[in-house]
Amino acid sequence: PLDLDSATEMIADRVIASRANTWQDVDQEGRALKRTMGIASLGGAPLDNEKNYLINKLFTALGAHQIAKQARV
Repeated sequence: PLDLDSATEMIADRVIASRANTWQDVDQEGRALKRTMGIASLGGAPLDNEKNYLINKLFTALGAHQIAKQARV
């Protein structure tokens, strides 16, 4: 059993560490990237537009490049 505060802190620490370890500032030719390939987001159809928007904003702000959502059919 783990309380919510401890779990949230553990997740935040791991996201920050992963982002720091995989951060790409520029590519081999010196072009700006400012991204991380160590964090990704995979959304599902049960999420509404507002939740998908917030998740997209969060992962974009973190520098994640791999953000995918499943469309409702």
